[in-house]
Amino acid sequence: MATVRFSLRQLELFSTVARTGSTAAAGEEAALSQSAVSSAVNELEQTLGITLFDRVSKRLVLNDAGRALQERATRLIWEARSIEREFSGGYPPCHLKIAASTTIGNYLIPGILANYKASYPERRVDTQIGNSQEVVRLVAEARVDVGIIEGPGTATELVSYRWRDDELVIVASPYDKLAVAQRESGQPVSIAQLRQANWLFREEGSGTRDAVGRALHPCLGPLSAQTVLGSSEAIKYAVELGLGISCLSRILVQALLDKGSLVELRTELPRLTRPLSVISHPARPVSMSMSEFLNSYRTG
Repeated sequence: MATVRFSLRQLELFSTVARTGSTAAAGEEAALSQSAVSSAVNELEQTLGITLFDRVSKRLVLNDAGRALQERATRLIWEARSIEREFSGGYPPCHLKIAASTTIGNYLIPGILANYKASYPERRVDTQIGNSQEVVRLVAEARVDVGIIEGPGTATELVSYRWRDDELVIVASPYDKLAVAQRESGQPVSIAQLRQANWLFREEGSGTRDAVGRALHPCLGPLSAQTVLGSSEAIKYAVELGLGISCLSRILVQALLDKGSLVELRTELPRLTRPLSVISHPARPVSMSMSEFLNSYRTG
């Protein structure tokens, strides 16, 4: 039986250098000296008989061989961490790591977690919250078991499936002219009125902005944003203050609708939805425990 001539630790340090771009940054993350990291990577290259990095503007960048190794090293590291979690006596029986985009993490995950913990109180669940691009990165780097994002999963190197639909609603301040007209006439807001309204949107490139654009464009065509804000929370409160109207997730605005601080505009548009998607690394199938967690929303 052939002996493996390189170590998992060498692969971990190689992967960290690939992600951070330098042996110094990798050493800081791994709590090792720069020379120790360099030595580990050099030994790995010598063992394999090939160079894995090119130096570009003082950064270490993966070459073709390095990229090929990185993909397989990620899988090996995933499996090793899985073994450590599942078989080490120092870990709980089940430890799930999830990344969720902002609206999902702030408004859906707490309720799902409460349902899940009621059934499985001994299981540990860690959740990280960020924008959709950050969630994709965490999944791609094998730092979480799955990610949950708004909109369809577009990262071709990851596995994606539709988890549930999220309803989108058009909202305004109770004192907005469209809300007042709707209240006085009892009629829905027309397409023409929507096209002429002051719209508040997320920034270009935001997953939420893309999802809202896909939902509205077929009926309203291109809409220009009067104001662009960097978070859906900011937009929600800007609408409440009367700065314009917006299209937001119902789970984000329901509390303000219930209070009367926001008004849902009735329109001639069809029901607006966007998909919420679960993404995972192809080397890390969704476990039964994770499926149980993801299905907990049905009783929420």
